[in-house]
Amino acid sequence: MFEATLKQLVNRVDGARGAAVLNLDGVVLEAVDEKGNDLGADAALTEFAPVIGQLLGAAESAELGEPTQLTLEGAERTTLVRSLTDKYVAALHVSPDSLIGKAHFHLRVAAPDLAREL
Repeated sequence: MFEATLKQLVNRVDGARGAAVLNLDGVVLEAVDEKGNDLGADAALTEFAPVIGQLLGAAESAELGEPTQLTLEGAERTTLVRSLTDKYVAALHVSPDSLIGKAHFHLRVAAPDLAREL
């Protein structure tokens, strides 16, 4: 369902390690790795989903307007998250040395296509 768009996203971002579409309850609808292989339920994303939902809710409560994206940076990877709807997000894992601005751009461009597929 989302596989083609996720593969394109991963192929366009240098240092991409994978991409996924998930709901804020932790259900990964589809995920691919850096080679475009199906990942199934990415355990890291399953655990992050409720936290992502809380962060997006907090941003909205803080009157930032409707939150559109967030970035989780770690020593091993950076995860970019973009809202697709109020219940679904797209995530892109990249290596720490990736160009984060370029990765955000490609995730933003892919988001409407992923949202249409929901």
